[in-house]
Amino acid sequence: MAILAFAGVAILYVLFAAGSKPAETQGMARFATGAMHGLAVLDNPPALPMRAIQDDQGRITNLHAFRGQVLVVNLWATWCAPCMEEMPTLGALQRRFAGRIRVIPVNVDDTAHLEQAKQELAHLTRGALPLYNDNSRGILFDVNTPGMPVTIIYDRRGHEVARLAGGADWSSGAAARLIEAVLAENTT
Repeated sequence: MAILAFAGVAILYVLFAAGSKPAETQGMARFATGAMHGLAVLDNPPALPMRAIQDDQGRITNLHAFRGQVLVVNLWATWCAPCMEEMPTLGALQRRFAGRIRVIPVNVDDTAHLEQAKQELAHLTRGALPLYNDNSRGILFDVNTPGMPVTIIYDRRGHEVARLAGGADWSSGAAARLIEAVLAENTT
């Protein structure tokens, strides 16, 4: 009888101990650590925006023109201090993954500040990133973000896999592991 009681207690212990362990973080949420602690995965993310944006030559394009590539889309403005602070790290991310990803900084400054934005971007990223602009700021609504900066990562099919609202260090090891997983299509 004592052996059965001991076995029953042991089984209950195993069951309660297993149930009290935190569930392992799955999918892209597993990368929400360190410099990427603010990373979020939306249950129903908005589609890749179709909105027209301008490149640094004034040509009209949109984000669908870059499908087939892993995209790191950053929405920013020169009047946004956290945006300016993280910009050098986005330039470093582009250099680190050159030819493997495309970092697309979409500036939402008005037309009067476009030249300033172009100069700031070139300076802060050491020329690593081209300027794209949406002076209507409509892209902020398209991606359903309440503010800036926000960086959204899209897979090669144009599906959002994760986003980070607020400034982050995109030159960190944590960011590199996140991008490697997206490149390897290891997002689940």
